[in-house]
Amino acid sequence: MTNNPIAPPRKKKKKTKKPPSFSSIPDDVIVNILARISKSHYRSLCLVSKNFNSLLSSPDIYFVRSLIGNTEACLYVRLWVRTPSSGHRHRWFTLGYRQGQLTLVLVRALSSSYSPDRLNSTTVAVHSEIYQIGGSNENKPTRAVRVLDCRSHTWRSAPDMKVARKHAMSYFLDEKIYVIGRCKKTKEKMSWGEVFDLKTQTWKPLPKPPSHDNYVDGAVFGGRLYVFTINNEKYAYDPTEESWVQEAGFEGLEGITGPWCIMGSLIFAEYHRMYVGYDASNGKWLMVHGLDEVHTKRTKNSRTIQLVNHGGKLVIIWDVWHMCPREHKSIWCAVISLEERLTQSGNILLGKVERCNVVLDLVHKSYKLSSCQSVLV
Repeated sequence: MTNNPIAPPRKKKKKTKKPPSFSSIPDDVIVNILARISKSHYRSLCLVSKNFNSLLSSPDIYFVRSLIGNTEACLYVRLWVRTPSSGHRHRWFTLGYRQGQLTLVLVRALSSSYSPDRLNSTTVAVHSEIYQIGGSNENKPTRAVRVLDCRSHTWRSAPDMKVARKHAMSYFLDEKIYVIGRCKKTKEKMSWGEVFDLKTQTWKPLPKPPSHDNYVDGAVFGGRLYVFTINNEKYAYDPTEESWVQEAGFEGLEGITGPWCIMGSLIFAEYHRMYVGYDASNGKWLMVHGLDEVHTKRTKNSRTIQLVNHGGKLVIIWDVWHMCPREHKSIWCAVISLEERLTQSGNILLGKVERCNVVLDLVHKSYKLSSCQSVLV
């Protein structure tokens, strides 16, 4: 067949441009985008690609989040639970959301350098980290201090305390950690308490208040550290003056025996199975209204185990027995936003239940909640 001289020329096929992909975008641009997304989505985003997983695990993204003011509260829960293979062990969880429900998400990526479980340690939240202080190994108190970086889920060592302690109390105030009590009686200057300065990374003695009674609890309130004795004496420590003064306020707190937490100028606690707020300025208790859903879901065999100030919201954690057989419990959690209103009859506290459901089911009855800390990441 001969070519037709008058046949039209063949049209050249247009080359289709491939759509741009994330692989063509510089990492610093991707980090800037991801830093603006809620951390609750990071677990799913890690599955997108190896590069995403690497970027979401790097310190850079948390530096950018802090720079643009996009840090958010994250609740860490440490449970002493029975495992099928190794008896009891501590497990760390974060409070998350799945399909619109609260859930406890197991923290799996802890560094292998983490020391064996220490019982009876005290923990305190410091910005984006949790300090685990003291405790016992084979029933012997320890001076060790370990720090969990909640951004990378890795552990590091901090300078040891001067005195070994277990069942101690710890508080964070003005870039310093205060650790009180629970050590063997010695003549050492630091035996009652000691203070860790984050800036200098050193420990120094904390003077004892002028009382011979045992101290049963404490709190950071209004820029001062308060301790309460077994006979309801109250002392306040002023960090600037480095001295204790006896306080006359906080009347009525002696009736609170369960967990409690501080939110702003109010102290929240459980009283006769109802949740109430204590106004330290006038010594009055206010019932928290609007918690019908929580009270309905709390059965008679339930027990409140933790109250937490979680980014300005009240988190209530309680457990409930499984009836048949009575070998296991369910752990429940409620997240509540609060509002104080002025009415003709005075101030009232209104609570709005944002979420309320089981977060861990069929936990062996021997479990213990050993830490619950809200950090900023």
